[in-house]
Amino acid sequence: MRTLLLTVLLFNVARCAPTTVYICDSPHAIRYHLTKDCKGLRNCSHRIVMISVDEAKKKNLTLCKLER
Repeated sequence: MRTLLLTVLLFNVARCAPTTVYICDSPHAIRYHLTKDCKGLRNCSHRIVMISVDEAKKKNLTLCKLER
């Protein structure tokens, strides 16, 4: 029973973790965003693009403080 419960919990956590995020395609961007309509993207004067979380982290971007 414990193994089943642990498996279900781990599956739900993995399913909730985002795999893609949104960034402002600007050389000065420092954050990534979980949703395209995040308030942190309002001032983006470049295009907003969707990339993988791994790619965002490779660019040294951090999660938007409004979405923590």
